[in-house]
Amino acid sequence: MDLLPQWLLEWSRIYVNPFLKIQIRVMLHALLRGALDVILLITFPLTLSVSSQTIWNRRYQFTAVQQERIMEWADISRLIAYQEDIPPVVPLVLWYKESGLKTENPLNCEGIMGLYSDVQSGELPCFPAGASTPWELAYQLQLGARTFKEYCPAVSYTTTDPQLLKQCYLYYNAGPRTQINPASSGYVMNGYDNAHQNMLHVDVQGREYQLQALGAWPTHLAIQAQLMQRGEPAPAKLVRAPLMLAREVLAKIETKISAVKINELGSARATTTCRVPVVQACFVAPHQDGEPGLRPLTSPFLETPVQRSNIACDLLPGVDFLPAKTSLILAPLPGELTRYTDQYGHLAIQIENEEWTVWLTGLRAYVAREGRVTAGAVVAAVGGAGSQTALTHYTIYDKIRAGFVDPLSFLPVDSCPTVQ
Repeated sequence: MDLLPQWLLEWSRIYVNPFLKIQIRVMLHALLRGALDVILLITFPLTLSVSSQTIWNRRYQFTAVQQERIMEWADISRLIAYQEDIPPVVPLVLWYKESGLKTENPLNCEGIMGLYSDVQSGELPCFPAGASTPWELAYQLQLGARTFKEYCPAVSYTTTDPQLLKQCYLYYNAGPRTQINPASSGYVMNGYDNAHQNMLHVDVQGREYQLQALGAWPTHLAIQAQLMQRGEPAPAKLVRAPLMLAREVLAKIETKISAVKINELGSARATTTCRVPVVQACFVAPHQDGEPGLRPLTSPFLETPVQRSNIACDLLPGVDFLPAKTSLILAPLPGELTRYTDQYGHLAIQIENEEWTVWLTGLRAYVAREGRVTAGAVVAAVGGAGSQTALTHYTIYDKIRAGFVDPLSFLPVDSCPTVQ
């Protein structure tokens, strides 16, 4: 510093040093602010995704692992059910009820299907605890299916009668000589609705405890709803939960905007319908007596849809519809609403009263909460043509006749779909 003139040092002290200090502060401030913006840019959508997934995880009927296992074993379950002449999803239901769809044998020798009586009697050997091969799992699924049929010979591959199926699930758990009413059995009904929560259950060894897991009947319905939507496109996993929540908010806004039209359509129940009921394949003739106010005579579609299939005889026999655009879905009858959601973003609802049950699958968003709904109330929304949730499947089950019926014979004539 001695080589520099005194005047230059003085000038630097007065003019240069303050300038540098100010610029360093500005630069540091800008750098920190930029870093904060980058952190927010990264963490905000990540936080939104994680928090949204937490909300939607609470709505799932099964865990992600269980849902993946249902998809993986659905075809094997169907094949086994066909061979043993029981309904297609029963092996999966029994597997869930006895071991939560786990692939490891428990320590009690009963295997994944809870074959207590057969093991205790010596009819079957002890199933060694630990992981099972796929072949061993399939073998046990078939053994459980065979026992189900043996305890309930009245059931068949095409059985859909809820009362018979509930009775059969009870027989599988408590034995074919039990006198218990399935409606009061926790094994059969736990989690079905608000009246069937945390039900008491007594196992075969006499131990009593409160159930947390779904009963066999709601499990049957949930698996059925999930498999009905297998193969449909799903949003990317990272954006799935926030997208589903955003769709729900938009659907509720659309409900308020369309309030007048909803009231007009919701209050109109069919006096003339699209056609005479088709009685063929998987459809029976609907009953004509009973309570008129319980019939599903309100159109579920706010916008008139296009009919995409005549009859689809699957897990839930019915008809596929394609609304021309995003549309709200109305309750076609009064009853108890239940929502079924899977981890892939597929949504479905069931509405049931004393005489009828309807299902609507392939939904875009929920609007109504679970519980009692009136005919014409907005319950959901569909995406319509060009969306990832384009097709909507509509099913009606006649509880009096114990069979599925033609949905087109219940649509009001002014809501008849155009045929594509």
